[in-house]
Amino acid sequence: MKSKLLLGLLALIAISFAACKKNNGCSRSEKAWVMDLSDSDSCGLVFRLEDNTLLEATNVNEFQNFENGDLVWISYKETAGASLCKLGTIVKIRCLTEREF
Repeated sequence: MKSKLLLGLLALIAISFAACKKNNGCSRSEKAWVMDLSDSDSCGLVFRLEDNTLLEATNVNEFQNFENGDLVWISYKETAGASLCKLGTIVKIRCLTEREF
């Protein structure tokens, strides 16, 4: 009896931890903030990661419109290309979704 109770408790704990994993629709994503630099020459949206790395996306127009300060999950791949803003790493976005906090 005690072993069934212990097994049930362990299963409940495992399910609870699995439910806490981020499920944002983007695999291997990172937290980022949207920065709208369109008021400066040749710049548009730039993404700032938690470690303050800046990302300039070559395909940002393929995704929904985001505004300055929006919180997002971003999955990307570094790519070759010229930097328009000369601020960050050039990337191709694989997935971009909103996040709450």
